[in-house]
Amino acid sequence: MELKHTEHNGNLLLSLNGGLTIFQAAERKPELLHALAQASRTLSLDLSRVDEIDTAGIQLLLLLKREAARNGLQLEVAAYSPAVLAAFDLLQLHSLFDAETVSLAEGAS
Repeated sequence: MELKHTEHNGNLLLSLNGGLTIFQAAERKPELLHALAQASRTLSLDLSRVDEIDTAGIQLLLLLKREAARNGLQLEVAAYSPAVLAAFDLLQLHSLFDAETVSLAEGAS
């Protein structure tokens, strides 16, 4: 799974590409938590290119959400892939994550 960071006015957009399964979650956890620590206000996740997600990936997203709240930060999902959307639908997680377009998360008009 590839990660791309973009910062704009204290907001950090993190774009994930590839799978977010048990095979990648443990490997990416430190990097995702580090990215969260770098955000000064909001960490937006672009999940539009995540082609596979399982419960380990969902647990990692929930951990990021909890740690963001603990540190007074916002965590939001800027875009969903069909795979992530299906998992969120199945587990009824939409209410936990605010969805915006990637252009809004980047501060574009």
